[in-house]
Amino acid sequence: MRGFLPIAVLLLAGCMTPAQDGEASTDPLPPLAAQKDAPRLAMLEHVLGGYFSSDITNPPTVCASWHDGREEEALPPGEEVALIARFPQLAPMTRCVRTDNGWRDAETEQPALVFTVHNFTCASETSCSAWAGYRSSEANSMSYLYRGDWGGRAWQFTRDMRIIAE
Repeated sequence: MRGFLPIAVLLLAGCMTPAQDGEASTDPLPPLAAQKDAPRLAMLEHVLGGYFSSDITNPPTVCASWHDGREEEALPPGEEVALIARFPQLAPMTRCVRTDNGWRDAETEQPALVFTVHNFTCASETSCSAWAGYRSSEANSMSYLYRGDWGGRAWQFTRDMRIIAE
């Protein structure tokens, strides 16, 4: 974890572009949804974007993971850095630890949320679906079915309003 943070800071600094007057500019990064070959990551970006754009007072620590087996898996470092570059409020998965009472922030000992995409499948190169949502404790989890379709320039997602309790 401690070795990851300096690398992440350097990589994020590389996202800065020189401005006209020599000052650094923080031009927005292109959406991950524009990458046709990364629908799972685009879906996670979509879910996190919805959460981080909402008006939440005192938000908990938030981490992101994949869940295609029995337990959450950390994102590959490049994918985690890409999401953190777009959502600075997102913490590395190493900050979120599972306890008997749910997820906690390893540094602050406060509750945490883990957003996850699971059961991800693609029927074709242009149509994918998965369950996505958050987990905070075993009793407090919610996932929705998302469908993603490649629209020629970006992945577009729709959420089925039915939920599944994990």
